Amino acid sequence: MEAVTLTAQGRILEGTAEEPKEILWCLGRCLNIEKECTLRSVFAMASRYPVLLRTSPFLEDAARRCAASPGKGETTRDFTALEFAKTVELTGAPGEPVMNIFTTLRGVPAQAPGGTNRPETGEIRFHQLDELLGLPLRLGRIRHVVYGDRTGMLECDTTFTLFDLLDGIAWEMSFQGGSQQCSLRR
Repeated sequence: MEAVTLTAQGRILEGTAEEPKEILWCLGRCLNIEKECTLRSVFAMASRYPVLLRTSPFLEDAARRCAASPGKGETTRDFTALEFAKTVELTGAPGEPVMNIFTTLRGVPAQAPGGTNRPETGEIRFHQLDELLGLPLRLGRIRHVVYGDRTGMLECDTTFTLFDLLDGIAWEMSFQGGSQQCSLRR
């Protein structure tokens, strides 16, 4: 599978250093992201290639709010990074089985609760977009959950496409945008 790379400045590169002639052709390609990428890099990409903003009504608003945000180092003390991951979940027993495949964008806390080795991830919807833009963004793993059994959950490496990232972040941005007062009440 051909791969593309998202740079920290929001550029998409094919191969070593060339930008694609047609960005829509890259949506299904395997995605790599530079280590320095942040959520701001994703919105910079969407603004650099405006046709990508048309993939979701939430991207345009989020990209506009990102462009209006004054700095580049915005973070929250709650998270050290953002992790974009996939989940495959089989539900429905007893009854008709249903398989759902979805992506999530979650915050990675600095300390693992209860002293576990792997930090649990946290909800980002309780944070304003401005607090998330400067956090490092990384691609996570795929979680396979069968009938809600989180103790028997399987995690393994996977690949993401450029479309996975755009669609997943647009979905998460659909929960953003409330006033800070509303977030404080939760």
